[in-house]
Amino acid sequence: MRTLFEENQKFTQWWLWVILLSFPIISVEPFDENDINVYHVLIGLALPIIFYLFELRIKIKEDGLYYQFFPFHLRFHEIKMDEMESFKAMNYSPLKEYGGWGIRYGFPGKAYNVSGNKGVKVFLKNGSNIMFGSQKYKELAKALKIAK
Repeated sequence: MRTLFEENQKFTQWWLWVILLSFPIISVEPFDENDINVYHVLIGLALPIIFYLFELRIKIKEDGLYYQFFPFHLRFHEIKMDEMESFKAMNYSPLKEYGGWGIRYGFPGKAYNVSGNKGVKVFLKNGSNIMFGSQKYKELAKALKIAK
């Protein structure tokens, strides 16, 4: 099957990385000389590493849309083209509509996003919809149009 579109996205918000990278510093700064805890240090180091591993992967092939939010999904999930009613490239508000970034459930449906406020909402024939955040949302919609 030919790949029409592919995008891999990571969390790139500067403010998020300032917060995450402050954890290792805070975890080794003792409140008193006997207060350094190895577990605090390990957690402080683990949080930025875990967030660095998070990646939203989207592929459009001729037969469907494939997505993976690593490490939560260990393999790609598929939405076949014949399961889609329609799709729309659009601006949206991750905070207002879905409560933030990541794998989100909101009143408008489900969302997979890591940054920004642009994406493609896929409307399924079963009545549900999924928003896929994308830095290349116009190209994503174009590839879906070609595949449909």
